[in-house]
Amino acid sequence: MLAQAQTPTRVEVINADVLEFVKTGNQTIQKLKGHCAFKQDNVLLYCDSALKNSETNSVDAFGHVHIQQGDSLNLYGDFIHYDGDLKLAKLSSNVRVLHNDMVLTTDVLNYDTKNRIATYVQGAKITSGENVLQSKLGYYYVKNADAFFKNQVVLTNPKYTITSDTLKYNTTSKVCTFFGPTEIKSTEDYIYTELGTYNTITDLAQFTKKSFYVAGAQKLTGDVLSYDRKKGIGKASNHIIFTDTAQHLILKGNKAVYNRLKETAVVTNQAYVVLILDGDSLFVSADTLRSFMDKTKTYRTVLAYHDVLLYKSDMQARCDSIVFSFQDSVMSCYHQPTVWSEGAQLTADFIKAKIKNEQIDQMDFLGNAFLVMVDSLDSAKFNQVRGKNMFGNFNNGELATILSEGNGQSVYFAREEDGTMQGVNKADCSRMLVRIANQKVQSVAFINKPDATFYPDGELKDEELKLKGFTWRQQLQPKSKAEVIQRKSKIKNKK
Repeated sequence: MLAQAQTPTRVEVINADVLEFVKTGNQTIQKLKGHCAFKQDNVLLYCDSALKNSETNSVDAFGHVHIQQGDSLNLYGDFIHYDGDLKLAKLSSNVRVLHNDMVLTTDVLNYDTKNRIATYVQGAKITSGENVLQSKLGYYYVKNADAFFKNQVVLTNPKYTITSDTLKYNTTSKVCTFFGPTEIKSTEDYIYTELGTYNTITDLAQFTKKSFYVAGAQKLTGDVLSYDRKKGIGKASNHIIFTDTAQHLILKGNKAVYNRLKETAVVTNQAYVVLILDGDSLFVSADTLRSFMDKTKTYRTVLAYHDVLLYKSDMQARCDSIVFSFQDSVMSCYHQPTVWSEGAQLTADFIKAKIKNEQIDQMDFLGNAFLVMVDSLDSAKFNQVRGKNMFGNFNNGELATILSEGNGQSVYFAREEDGTMQGVNKADCSRMLVRIANQKVQSVAFINKPDATFYPDGELKDEELKLKGFTWRQQLQPKSKAEVIQRKSKIKNKK
């Protein structure tokens, strides 16, 4: 019974204008001409002429060959060899496969009528809606309308071109699935991935391996990328990097949203930005980084907000928010900003740094400005300058002078050349100039006539050695690049 169930059905002749029997060796071949038609199960075969071998249960069909299976599948060619035992059709010359709105053209095609799978190995083209796909090797599964392509795969769409090593395409849903190196190119952007999907109808995509997105000078990478082409919005998660080569900008984090139309980027989850200053990397991290272009789309602005940390080998800072404008190369720090540089701690209501030739050239400390530097030999003593505003100037990226203007006060510890403490000088002066070198206060010059008093060492109490508003925020200072990037320290700024 089992053997009978597995026995192939016979290929039947259902029509021919002329039927002849030709003896060839021990076999008798049926020779048919004119409107030839054959049937096996649900497969119909039409042609102009044919040779049918009953011994091998096969048909060689010639001229206007047509195979029909079901209501939606039709195959055409100039010649077909059909093996009824294997249920395999081999079509050659001007081959076409029509299934729903899909058209496949090639020179040679094998079609398995039992499993409903078409195979080509000499190159083919598939047209499906607006999409045209070409490859050297491919398979088409009629049951689920899936086409698999290998080797030099190209999908052409009016809006973009996809080239891939391995690609699956569903002719019903119009969804592409990539399993190897893939490029998606358009006049607006470029995408690379090695694993992902792209819906050619909705223009929604998701990529999950070695993927990146490029639009002009902007590039977005991440472990997982999703993209909405119609809205121009790309999203990335885990190990994301957003770069703007035109602005020499790098944003990193674990979550990002990029808007191509507005050229904006928002990065969160251990977000940080890298800027190159005087050959050194400046790292700035925050809860959220936001980047956008000006109206002319020439200059970029970066906003970092909520617990901002900044680290450079010779300068560190902390505040609530920072705005960096590439138009005038100015970095503005807000809400209890603190800067540490060359052994100095500087605080103010608002701090503005000006960058010139990729170096910090000037730093303004506006409103309640305060400079603190630890004495070189006694960490319990602090040289201090306070004023309404201070203006720091840098030489080759190093803090060189600080000018204090308005309501100025100072506390300065004087030592002999051998380091012996002489005493402390306290002064009130509206304008003072502090010179700094080798992370030490070299001198304090009083530009206007000061009201100054010199006290011998030990004469003043500790509280008298600190100016009003004194605060020492060493515990808030980022100590390393890793601390900024990993954002382990979450101490809030305190007076």
